[in-house]
Amino acid sequence: MTRPTILFFARGYQADYFPTLACADWDSLFVTLTRAEKAIVEARGQTVAACFEEMVGGLSPADVPPGYLRTSWMADRFLGRFDGERRRDLLGRMIRFWGDLLDAHRPVAVVNELVAIEISEVLLIETRKRGIRYLAGMNCVVEDWFYWLEDPLSLSGRHMRLPEPSEASRALARAYIAELRAKDYQPFYVRGLRRPPTLKLLAAGLLRWLQWQARIRFSSSFRYEDYREEFGKRVEIALSGLVRRYDRLEDVPDSREIIFYPLHQEPEATLAYMSTFNANQVATIENILKCLTPEQVLVVKEHPVDAGALLRGKFQKLRREASGLVYLPAEVHGREVLARGCRVVTLTSTVGWEAAALGHPVYVLGEIFYDVYPGVTRVEGWPALRELLRKPAEVPGTAPGSLEDFVARMVEASVPGNPFPHVGLYSDANRAKVLAAIRGAVLG
Repeated sequence: MTRPTILFFARGYQADYFPTLACADWDSLFVTLTRAEKAIVEARGQTVAACFEEMVGGLSPADVPPGYLRTSWMADRFLGRFDGERRRDLLGRMIRFWGDLLDAHRPVAVVNELVAIEISEVLLIETRKRGIRYLAGMNCVVEDWFYWLEDPLSLSGRHMRLPEPSEASRALARAYIAELRAKDYQPFYVRGLRRPPTLKLLAAGLLRWLQWQARIRFSSSFRYEDYREEFGKRVEIALSGLVRRYDRLEDVPDSREIIFYPLHQEPEATLAYMSTFNANQVATIENILKCLTPEQVLVVKEHPVDAGALLRGKFQKLRREASGLVYLPAEVHGREVLARGCRVVTLTSTVGWEAAALGHPVYVLGEIFYDVYPGVTRVEGWPALRELLRKPAEVPGTAPGSLEDFVARMVEASVPGNPFPHVGLYSDANRAKVLAAIRGAVLG
């Protein structure tokens, strides 16, 4: 009997992890974006069937159908450095790249991630054309469980199928809710984070920026990715940290109502793809300010993995120009802000989920799993948000037990395992769970 083929698009950390998912149940087809990722896969003892950076020059661009992308050219964080004609040419080459691979190998599924760059969106479109399953995982709120996204271009709960939960799922939900209600609760991906020393951050950021500057400007080889912005940001943060300071939560008068906006890490797919029209966070913060009354204060807190972001010039300029705006560092726990009884305005932040679960009014402007939770208000535009924030705080009615029911349904729709970077990613137990999840999705 012929074994099915599964295509693994091994990008980023997945270049090292996906080779560990090769098994006797299927033929593994490894594809990479970059030459560096190809070398990592090969170092794991696997063969790379195709590398886009190596092959792009020899590909003949396919015709680009009208309205091909579901997003836009603005969504990709790397390719904006090319003009429109070059972008169209590259898009045609991406279509050719994936189309030829899928037609030649006929995989039953591809394993990738949430769509975060344009070449992944093209892969999604081309697999859907051919009726091929696109497997992109997303963490369940309960640790060490995850689910396959119905639409890898969206995290909205509107795309989730939440079945009737079993008693086992309800038990896991109750245990999770007990953890969530602890004051020091932190998701697994922010535990143990420390702000790096300023001089070390400055030196490392400057060195990596210079390396990428040389790669992009002086290399004759095509490179998809361009990390100059990211490392330039680190240099700016390090320099700004020498002279700029944050505000203090305790200086906000008790007489002022706090509206809390948790800042997102930049750049991030949840901004470009899940918050398309609010991805510019300076503009988003400014627009939230325009919704407030003089009795309200907007508190913005950095993401735990993006310490120093609010010290950047673009955010500091707004801070100097805006009244009723408070900036807090990453080290401040979100629960400290929530303890002030605030309302939360968010795009897709996990703090928004915690706030909703703890009974705070939450207004969602992006696409995230909890935008269908009964205690959350999905807001379609700024006039609607202004009207909501100018009314007394009110949590939409939630029936007793609705939190447990919602979490239990998420667990029921999920499978054990965690395919994302964490301490136990490469453990035999976790690998077995992820393999079982792929096996269940592909082979039934």
